[in-house]
Amino acid sequence: MPLSADSLLYPAIKDIVNAAAGANPFEEVKAVLGDYTNRFHALGGLVHEEDDDELLLHASPQLTIYHITLSPGVQYPPHNHLMDALVGIYWGGETNFIYPLAGEEVDEPERQDFAAPALVHMSANTIHSVANTGSARSGALHVYLGDLPGTDRQLWSLADNRPEPFDNIRYMAGARPI
Repeated sequence: MPLSADSLLYPAIKDIVNAAAGANPFEEVKAVLGDYTNRFHALGGLVHEEDDDELLLHASPQLTIYHITLSPGVQYPPHNHLMDALVGIYWGGETNFIYPLAGEEVDEPERQDFAAPALVHMSANTIHSVANTGSARSGALHVYLGDLPGTDRQLWSLADNRPEPFDNIRYMAGARPI
């Protein structure tokens, strides 16, 4: 479903894009995203809802923005971004499983639970999977400091823990109950 003409996401997108064009993109995007995370949290619900868990809001060579509304009880497969990521969780919570590498295979993950409002940074070398361990859809803006859809990155199979080229269709199909 397209965004409504008066969607609260439009000013957030504009302000984050402008922050990314500043002299210190990481710090400026972090500040703007933190502000919107708190503002959206104060509204007491999701600012937009889709049938799908992710909605691409903006993609350029410098910046990618998704609105993510994770379904409860679902975990997505481990993957990397190969760029800094900032996640502004404004409703509900997200659980990240951070996977260390053992050769090419992912090893036992470290669990990190975040409840709204929260601002989370993942460095370019992070391998993680994301889940919603709550009972209702969560809401967050996921901001990547680069062209995420245009980046050759990896997805790890949960069957054998080995990397394969990232493909969004396989990523979405790899979601499983947690």
